[in-house]
Amino acid sequence: MKNHAHEPDGGRGQAGFTLVETLVAIVVLVFGLMAVTNLLLVAASSNTVANQGTAAVTSATRIMDMVKATSHEGLRAVASASPGGPDWAIDDGARSCGDPALVVGDWHCDDDLPGVGRVHTHWWIATTADARLLYVRVRSEGLGALAAARSRAEFTTFRSCTNSDPAAGGCPEAP
Repeated sequence: MKNHAHEPDGGRGQAGFTLVETLVAIVVLVFGLMAVTNLLLVAASSNTVANQGTAAVTSATRIMDMVKATSHEGLRAVASASPGGPDWAIDDGARSCGDPALVVGDWHCDDDLPGVGRVHTHWWIATTADARLLYVRVRSEGLGALAAARSRAEFTTFRSCTNSDPAAGGCPEAP
């Protein structure tokens, strides 16, 4: 009778991994890691754009509130002095949007926010055919490499004169 327990195994396939199996496993692992790395990069850029978009909305809202707090006569005077306002691309050392000395006639401002970057806000005020009505547009966007138009916030409104008291200046006559 033969004792099979002490005989060497004739098949080498049971001994462990072959070089080909190891290389295939490494290739699969590398492709998996590349996919995860790409996912992390996309998530990081989306997070940056979202942060700049939130900052743009906040800045545009702040400016829209400043415009709303300005009298109709003050807005009309600013719109008459510079019809519509200057071009978006003008960069003449804009003030900080949080500067208390910022006025409607400045037409644009910048916010430098830690962790977010620079956000540029610009506004236009235009007269209409009706002297009692002004058109207001506020646009704000991040200036980062990934954001730009993807982080844009734009608000428009009409500002009408509601002062019907002639003693206090009243509204301009209707056309």
